[in-house]
Amino acid sequence: MNSDFAPFIFSEHEGNFSLMLTEFDSFAEVFEEAGYDAGGYAWHGVADALIRLHAPYLAKKIQFDPEASMFVAYGKDRTALKELARLLLRTMRDEVLLKTALENADPELMD
Repeated sequence: MNSDFAPFIFSEHEGNFSLMLTEFDSFAEVFEEAGYDAGGYAWHGVADALIRLHAPYLAKKIQFDPEASMFVAYGKDRTALKELARLLLRTMRDEVLLKTALENADPELMD
């Protein structure tokens, strides 16, 4: 387990890597303003939008398995997962970037 990406949890298990988030309260207001609950599904929508907008080459390297209470991205490519983690962390620090991702999110992924 790696805490370099907190509040995300980055872990490795038998050659597979995962990125998990379970703390959503800090961003609830921004998501609510966009009409969404700030849960695992909504962060999946944000991650998908960020990949499409800023890093389309990651699309085939990362899979998602969100739940309402947990965002999970996973795959065999450690570098790709770490790049997604950095992109998501940058989005957490930049409300404009988060709002742009929410505006471009696929509504079907959001709940």
